[in-house]
Amino acid sequence: MSTPPPENGPEDVNRRSFWMPGNYHSTVKRTENAFLACNDMMACFQERARVERQYAQQLSEWSIKWKPLVDASPLYGSLLQAWQCFLSSADRIAALHSSICRSLVSEDGDRVRTWQKDSFHKKLFGGFKESQDFETGFARAQKPWAKKLKKVRTVSQRC
Repeated sequence: MSTPPPENGPEDVNRRSFWMPGNYHSTVKRTENAFLACNDMMACFQERARVERQYAQQLSEWSIKWKPLVDASPLYGSLLQAWQCFLSSADRIAALHSSICRSLVSEDGDRVRTWQKDSFHKKLFGGFKESQDFETGFARAQKPWAKKLKKVRTVSQRC
């Protein structure tokens, strides 16, 4: 059974509410956080691609090392065929992991990079145009509400 977070009264809830004047800053900050998340995602893709490339290379090297030994061995029949199939499956798996590596870098990474470039436009002096637009939009939208709230608070303090 979950319990609601402790509150210090209704005033504390109002101070944290998105709808209260000035509390939209965390929402505006999401733009910058999303840009950084794209960078992190691309770094993750690149790291995973490096792991896939290394694994594919190790499998290929392993297969190359063992193929001459198996071919030169005195084995015959189904045992030789099973061993050769085992080594050829390593080659196919290496090719699969190489294609995953290429896909992560060329397709997925490029797609995220393109979306990031199209979605976030940096300003000359830092920050993003979208963040500025959100900031001014929220400030304009909350201005009449903030005036009315200020009047209500001054009247309630007089009483």
